[in-house]
Amino acid sequence: MCSDSIFIYCSLQGTALCDNSETMAIFKLSLSLVLLVLHVVQGNAKSTSAGTQSTSTAESYLLEDLNGYRMSLHLNNFTENSNAACLANEIADQLQNETCKNAFHFSSTPGTKPKVPKFDKFLDNCDINDNNTVDGVILPVCVPRLDPFLVFSNYTKSQYAKYLKDSNYTGVGIGSEDIWMVVILSTNTSTGSFSGAASLIANISMGNYTLALFLGLLLLFR
Repeated sequence: MCSDSIFIYCSLQGTALCDNSETMAIFKLSLSLVLLVLHVVQGNAKSTSAGTQSTSTAESYLLEDLNGYRMSLHLNNFTENSNAACLANEIADQLQNETCKNAFHFSSTPGTKPKVPKFDKFLDNCDINDNNTVDGVILPVCVPRLDPFLVFSNYTKSQYAKYLKDSNYTGVGIGSEDIWMVVILSTNTSTGSFSGAASLIANISMGNYTLALFLGLLLLFR
């Protein structure tokens, strides 16, 4: 890969510059460092992705059931929202010592915040901008042993069903702890995305990032 990149570089800059051994040595060293950084970044991204996708069996069952429910209504499947999942897990952990009768008390509707202690701290922990939660909903349920059938029924046979049927909600984050399951529905708008201030940077593809670094390197040697 390095030799191909040097060939392209030489073609752009002219053979005279490439005959300069000192310039070529610096170029090779710089390119090697860039490739090393990219390798580390890609490795970290894969590790983070793998950790995010590791969910409990109860959460996996619920996601499948919710998407099956949406399909029966001719709606698109929910896409997984990692920030919302982080927040859902934080909330579920906070609620584990609460009694089941308070489940709906901790829910939120669009434009409101749930009455969950330390909620603002959880937003910070999950890198979520408060303004990006306004249109979302937080839907906790409490079910002994998190029985999959009962959990699913608590969402589809309750006041929560109207949100599952709403096509404005396109993303989902699911978290659980003990007898608590928390579902957070997000939208594809900024005010319901549960994203953070740096989300745009995080969404730049690795291909574009590599291209930007390579072009910057070419400009450095012009």
